Amino acid sequence: MTYRLDQLTQIYKHNSVFNAHHLDLGPSVRLNDYTARLEKASQDAFTSTTSGQLLQKLQPVVFSARAAIDLSSTTAWTPQQIPRKITTGAYDKSAMTSEFAGWKKQNPNWTIQRFDGKAMDIWLKANLGAPTDSGIDETVLLDIYNKLPRRTLKSDLFRYLMIFLKGGLYADPDTSSVLPIAEWGNHGTTKDKTDFKILQLAAEAQELSYRKSNQSTPTPINEAPPAVIVAMETVTTREDREGGHIAQYAFASTPGHPIFLDLLQNIVEFSRAMETIQSVGGSKFIHSNDIAFTWTGAEVWSSAVWRYLWARWGFDSRRLHGVNHPVRVGDVLILPSQAFRASSADPAQQESSEACVWHGFYQH
Repeated sequence: MTYRLDQLTQIYKHNSVFNAHHLDLGPSVRLNDYTARLEKASQDAFTSTTSGQLLQKLQPVVFSARAAIDLSSTTAWTPQQIPRKITTGAYDKSAMTSEFAGWKKQNPNWTIQRFDGKAMDIWLKANLGAPTDSGIDETVLLDIYNKLPRRTLKSDLFRYLMIFLKGGLYADPDTSSVLPIAEWGNHGTTKDKTDFKILQLAAEAQELSYRKSNQSTPTPINEAPPAVIVAMETVTTREDREGGHIAQYAFASTPGHPIFLDLLQNIVEFSRAMETIQSVGGSKFIHSNDIAFTWTGAEVWSSAVWRYLWARWGFDSRRLHGVNHPVRVGDVLILPSQAFRASSADPAQQESSEACVWHGFYQH
């Protein structure tokens, strides 16, 4: 399978993809380079700031992310189903809108978790730190979270860490569900764009793995429930940002997905660069909206999604420009931009059959 992926990613040209998406995916999207990046993340982002070791309680989720792209393993990776829980977070409780109740109405079997700033801090300290005789042994990411200069940055980092560690769906407090999550992409219009040869090789690996363990062969990965659900977003407020961004205000994933391990390592590296800039008097630069977009916002998030599709599935992300229907690539379901731009928070008043999420931002 690695040979086939190398064939598919040969067409990747850094400048060409940058011009198409206005996103920097890096000089290479080859699986070997992507694997090395995840290895680096496991030795950096989740390690103790004092011992430099990966915290023991974080090992399962970090190792799961690495196993997902380990094609040399004799045990085929099978993703978990997305946990039925919806998380939202806002430092200011007044940001919670009445429309958010639509998530529970449309998804009564899903639990809802609401976090304000204090609750985010407590949760992250509990999950990214380890108690010691002298206090809390912080991971690199917890240290970075505590030092982030803006609430927006902290909120972004919280949502990524919550979904990476626990899975489920994250949704901003000014959103609402207008279609049950179980029905997203299930109206018969989803098109599978996974490379056929990759699917064939993946199925063979699954069958061999399950035979060795005397288990029945699982459902092919592209036919099983998606491990990640995202939606395209066309940015209208900044013309130079258009081209292939992923909505950051609502997304879902299984825990321990490689997209997030890669994403979080990018945030670690960018945070260190910002510390250097701040140390030489660059505070004004650090507090600009553009930097937030690149630091923890839609730009770094979208880049991580596209990098995974290229590296793991050999999928040319430029093929999704202008799509108006759901697309499946391997374990990822990509919804069209209209899916997360419902015209009303009322499920009965939708202009598009693809509408899944209402977002208050687009109603202003």
